[in-house]
Amino acid sequence: KVLMLSATILNHRAFCESLGVPMEQASFISLPSPFPVENRPVLVSSIGKMSASEIDNTLPKLAEAIKQIMAAHPNEKGLIHCHSYKISNYIMKNIKNKRLITHKSDDREDVLNQHLTSNLPSVLVTPSMTEGIDLKGDASRFQIICKVPYPYLGDKLVQKRMRKWSWWYPLQTAKTVIQALGRSIRSSDDFAVSYILDSDWNRFYGQNQEMFPDTFKEAVQNT
Repeated sequence: KVLMLSATILNHRAFCESLGVPMEQASFISLPSPFPVENRPVLVSSIGKMSASEIDNTLPKLAEAIKQIMAAHPNEKGLIHCHSYKISNYIMKNIKNKRLITHKSDDREDVLNQHLTSNLPSVLVTPSMTEGIDLKGDASRFQIICKVPYPYLGDKLVQKRMRKWSWWYPLQTAKTVIQALGRSIRSSDDFAVSYILDSDWNRFYGQNQEMFPDTFKEAVQNT
């Protein structure tokens, strides 16, 4: 027998099919989040579309929104999920604030450690920390998703999986959103405010709401 635990299976049939596990050989138990909903609000504030055709028009609005969010959390550490170096580089160039720190591909762990150990209310700007990091407690009291994190269409493996499974692309996107929001809320007594700024979120969430667990849906608030 094999026991697997995950916060992001989301769809048990898709999970089995993607791994080649026959459905009749698997059983699933789904449990609600033990974290109080008031500790993990997800605030949706649409500032503009971040799609390839619209991103250049939206980036200045994104920068202004980030400034306002940081001003609302003046003494708290935070995390900004950028999804690309283009977005992270724009933020660092156009928001002059010493709280902002970012990383390149070769110093990711060093910058993360700087954020964790700093006594200042640093805000970590990153294109690649949606999973595998633990920002518990005061390490992150707010986080921002700048762009809906679609998989990269230039990846041949992504293209093959999309052709094989129509559900794969939106499911991976939903999983990445949930993984990203989980970086800052690590226990039942932890808390953080999450912001989603990309206007494309409204379309994506409207079309794929069934992929998200009820404990996510109850935390979403449109502002």
